[in-house]
Amino acid sequence: MISLNWSTYSELSTQLSNIEVDWLFDQGSLTRRLIKLSDDQFSLEILFEKTQKLRQDEYEYLNISSLSQQNVREVLLKGKEIPWVYARSVILCNNMDQNITNILINIGPNPLGSILFEKDQYNRSVIEVTKYPVDLLPFEHSDNDLWARRSKFNSDTHIVLVQEIFLSDIWRVIQSIK
Repeated sequence: MISLNWSTYSELSTQLSNIEVDWLFDQGSLTRRLIKLSDDQFSLEILFEKTQKLRQDEYEYLNISSLSQQNVREVLLKGKEIPWVYARSVILCNNMDQNITNILINIGPNPLGSILFEKDQYNRSVIEVTKYPVDLLPFEHSDNDLWARRSKFNSDTHIVLVQEIFLSDIWRVIQSIK
C-alpha cells in the first residue's frame, strides 16, 4: 500500500518555491485560476464518477469507517486541451440533503469548484500538500512525485474532500509567464 505524507504550509513552506507556494496553498478557486491561465481555453474531462471504496488515507482524513463506500469523482482539468490537473473528489453520503447530493454528484462537465466557491455555504479546511506518486494516477503519466494538495469543504449538511494533483505541464506554463 502506498503511503502519502501530507503536510501543512508551516511544515513545508521553506522547501517550496514562491510559485509552488502560490499555487499549492491558494485558498481561492483553482478552476478560476486555470481559466485565466488558459486564456479562457479551459475544459474538463470526466474520468470516473461512481460510488467506491476509498484509499486508506482518505478514510483516515475524513474520519469515517473503511467499510463504507462513498461517491468519487475524478476529472482532468485542462488548459488549451492539455491536462494540467488531475482532481479526485469524495462526496460523503452520510446525512446529506438529497437535492445537494444530486447537484454535487450529477454536475456533468461542470467543475466542482463552480459549486464549492459559488456561495459562502462551505468552509474550507487547512490545505495540506504531498508528493503524489504516479502509481496512484488513473491514467498513464511519466512524471513521478507530482505536487498534490487536499482540503475539505464543510457545509451544514455534508463534506467534500477535494484532492488536486498538479501535472507537469501546468508548471511549465506557470514558469513561462513569470
